[in-house]
Amino acid sequence: MLKRILFIYFIISPLFLSGQINKFVDKKLDSIVGTKGKIQFLTNWTNKNYKKLPDHAQYYSEKCIELAKINNEYSAIGDAFKTIGAIHYLKEQNLKALNSYSHAMKQYKLASDSLKTYQTIYNMGIVYSKNEDYELALKSYLSCLVFFENEKKTKAISLTLNSIGVVYKRLKDYKKALQYYENSAKICAENNLNSTLYLSNTNIANIYSIQNKFQEALNYHKKNLDVLKAEPNKYRLAQTYHNIGACFLEMKQYAIAIDYLKRSLQLKEEIGNKNLIITSLNGLSHANYQMNNLEDALSYSRRAYQLGKEVGNMELQKNSTKEIFKIYTHKNLADSAIFYFDIHENLRDSIINKEIYKQVSEIQTKYEAEKKEAQIAILEKENNSKAIQRNALFVILILIGGYAGFIVYSYNRNKKLTRLLSLQKSRIEWSKELLDHRNKELKLSNQTKNKLFQIISHDLRSPLASVSGISHLIQILLKQGRYHELDETSQDLNECVTRVLNLTDNLLSWSLNQSGKLPFTPVIIPVKNLLSGILEIYKTGAQQKNILLELSISQNLFVYADRPMLETVVRNLLNNALKFTPEGGLIVLGAEMKADHTEIWIEDNGVGISDEAISLIFELDTSSSGTRGEKGNGLGLILCKDFIERNHGKIWVESKEGQGTTFRFTVPNAEKIYTEESLSHQ
Repeated sequence: MLKRILFIYFIISPLFLSGQINKFVDKKLDSIVGTKGKIQFLTNWTNKNYKKLPDHAQYYSEKCIELAKINNEYSAIGDAFKTIGAIHYLKEQNLKALNSYSHAMKQYKLASDSLKTYQTIYNMGIVYSKNEDYELALKSYLSCLVFFENEKKTKAISLTLNSIGVVYKRLKDYKKALQYYENSAKICAENNLNSTLYLSNTNIANIYSIQNKFQEALNYHKKNLDVLKAEPNKYRLAQTYHNIGACFLEMKQYAIAIDYLKRSLQLKEEIGNKNLIITSLNGLSHANYQMNNLEDALSYSRRAYQLGKEVGNMELQKNSTKEIFKIYTHKNLADSAIFYFDIHENLRDSIINKEIYKQVSEIQTKYEAEKKEAQIAILEKENNSKAIQRNALFVILILIGGYAGFIVYSYNRNKKLTRLLSLQKSRIEWSKELLDHRNKELKLSNQTKNKLFQIISHDLRSPLASVSGISHLIQILLKQGRYHELDETSQDLNECVTRVLNLTDNLLSWSLNQSGKLPFTPVIIPVKNLLSGILEIYKTGAQQKNILLELSISQNLFVYADRPMLETVVRNLLNNALKFTPEGGLIVLGAEMKADHTEIWIEDNGVGISDEAISLIFELDTSSSGTRGEKGNGLGLILCKDFIERNHGKIWVESKEGQGTTFRFTVPNAEKIYTEESLSHQ
């Protein structure tokens, strides 16, 4: 009973609402005295409501045409036809839209209204561009550009330049597209046309993104933040944050990308547009996936998929299921991965079918338009030719319909077979890849386990045995009163304890990093403070070997990295430098800012490294002894490499035997955005 009531409600409710709208407009028309007033009211009402109420707007536009014809109000008739054309365009009925715009142009020419004539030609250019008839689109836009320039219609000029740029972009002539976009941006900047300037900057940024010039694209998206200060717009701000986040995503600066995408998501949730929310969720999922934050990535993708189902957007659902499939594959959850792979394939097939049906529908629409024109021509001929031509048209329609049906049937049959084969092949390849991945992990795990046992049994036991021996020696010296020997013995004890602590710290950090439990929290770090603080820690050890420590940094540099990881890297490298530098040597810590990163180095004039050893230096099996016989196990350098790569940097070594060694690594620069009050205010 409840279902029947709800069914009746959903059937009757739209009809009731439609009746209320008609009643309101008809009542308003009856209250207006004079045809001109009624025409003006209908023109204003249809222009205001053609997007929200397209069917009602079309009905009253046709009524407006009837009224305007009585008094030969050509301009009003043109306005009504132009509104009907816009309605057809929104419904993707492009041929009907062009037909309505043609009627509008004829009326504007009768009214000698050149401005509205070229505005309609501009609209026709948009439809031509949508139909991929770029030659006619360019012809329409260029004729409009000449007119608008003669009339000094600045805003219309900038919009037309942008539209021409869009055509060249679709033709993949990015050089010309960029030229028109930049001309538009220049005009907008000179005339304070902020709304169109935003559009031009976005179009320029899109061209740079297509060319993989993401830093240039980022610069134009950031210019739009200044534009939006002068003319605030929550929707555009949300899109700009998303675009900036997408650029950082392509530049592999994932932490910054996540920050901007979250800002975009917050604004989009305030706006309430689910389609926009999905794009930010997918971006956040991809960024977290790249940072190996799989649970966060999965959460964002699942939410995007659910919203895609709610809005019925198959393309967005397809993108989300692809991300979910990748995440489950990375987590080695085969059943869940295959489940979402099947959904992804079904969605892809549905989208292809939809495109085919759309093409068939366009063929039928085109045919109906041609049929209508043919019928008009038939009416002007003799009666005996009407039946023959009509029958011929019907035969053509049947043939076209039959041929289209055959194409769809054949495609669906072949598609099912191809899909089954593709799915089976993908499953086999995925299973093989999964097995290979697991075998590789097991092999690496065994190698690592063996090396760790060696480190724990030898490298950790040796210094502990030394500590035990030294502690017994100290007791003997105290009993015998040989106090003058205690100083040297205590130094030996201190070195042994330091070695144990360093090795223990490295083992703990390395094991946490391998298990994925080591937190990664990047922050803004002043480089000079970091390096000087670490130098102070190692000052005493350097004095014992009579080694001079220097800091070479000429400016205040700031990097964006995980501080504990960065400190561990510098400590390990400095400890190595002290180990392999002879007495009276020199160690220099330095830093220099590059284009998008800061390079930090630790340089010594120690024993150096052979070319053969350099090629193996970042492997776990590599180890060597220092100038005083200090033992190493290679774990510290492996940890350095892992930590630097996790912070999106690179590490390498330069060395010559007998001359010294320089370890260099890079870390991303800190972005100014984190200190700009303007952005946080936005």
